[in-house]
Amino acid sequence: MSWKAIDALDDARDATASLLLPFDAGRWARLALIALFVGGLGGSGGAGSNTGTTTSTGGGSTDIPIDSLPGFVTPENVIAAVIALLAVGIVLWILWSFVGSVMQFVLVDAVVTKDVRIHKPFRERFWLGVRLFAFQIGLLIAIITVIGLPVAAVYFGSVAVTPAIIPLVLLGLLLVFVVAVVMQLTTDFVVPTMIAEDRALLSSWGRVVPVFRAEFSEFGLYVIVRFILGILASIGIGIAALLALLVVAIPFAIVGGAAFLALNAANIALTSTVGLVVFGALGLLFVLAAIAVGAVVQMPVVTYFRYYSLFLLGSTDDSLDLVSQFRSDDDSSAPEGPTPA
Repeated sequence: MSWKAIDALDDARDATASLLLPFDAGRWARLALIALFVGGLGGSGGAGSNTGTTTSTGGGSTDIPIDSLPGFVTPENVIAAVIALLAVGIVLWILWSFVGSVMQFVLVDAVVTKDVRIHKPFRERFWLGVRLFAFQIGLLIAIITVIGLPVAAVYFGSVAVTPAIIPLVLLGLLLVFVVAVVMQLTTDFVVPTMIAEDRALLSSWGRVVPVFRAEFSEFGLYVIVRFILGILASIGIGIAALLALLVVAIPFAIVGGAAFLALNAANIALTSTVGLVVFGALGLLFVLAAIAVGAVVQMPVVTYFRYYSLFLLGSTDDSLDLVSQFRSDDDSSAPEGPTPA
């Protein structure tokens, strides 16, 4: 018995290779930018800071003169800065999520046409992205409502912590899982349906639900395979990104060490305005470099998974097949990369 969800893996591999090879720096850069918004960047870490005003040495404590800090570093300014950063972070997250919604459609256009562009398809798919973003926000509000209300009731004391809360917690976890699956199916199959038949999002869901029912075992297998491959890919991306960052960090370490010695020779404290500006700029550049590295490393995986979903969708419904020309069982061979613009 041949499983379409398994056969699509080979087709996705061949199509990904034909898009990425031969290597073209501009094409890779544009795909990496798309993947940055579509796939996101996972990661953790940070630098700890000493917020105390004394350090213990031997049997006593030594005061750190407050005068050694810049004049603008006051408790009030720190609180205001934290609040401002939180507000900016929320706004940036909303903008990032919105751009990512539009980029879902840009990615489909890129892998289907193999002519990787950003500006034109972004403009053309803008309102489709708006619908997808609104759908995502609606799901997020649903999760917050279902999970947040019981938690708030317990926190504010209107409901006692009883065994009755446990089913609510389990229900919340189940809801998170269901929403995650729904979002995965939306980006993988509903988004290309919106493009293939020029439909709205809910109409596209109505279009693919019968396909899901008719090929339930295939799409069920897809969800399982996609989940397992996603875990393996995340591990591989993490290792590759870490190794690449170690290489990228070398010049930053050299420049940072030289800056430290220069400031020390000039008797300029690291906590001075000059020191904060110099090392703040280096830190910002390193973060941008890390983001670029992560985007490039994950780009082939993001491209492969998008091809995987498109090949499966097309094999289950011919009218939704956007990649029929790239199938390995076709008489014609897959194109060797995109046509130069």
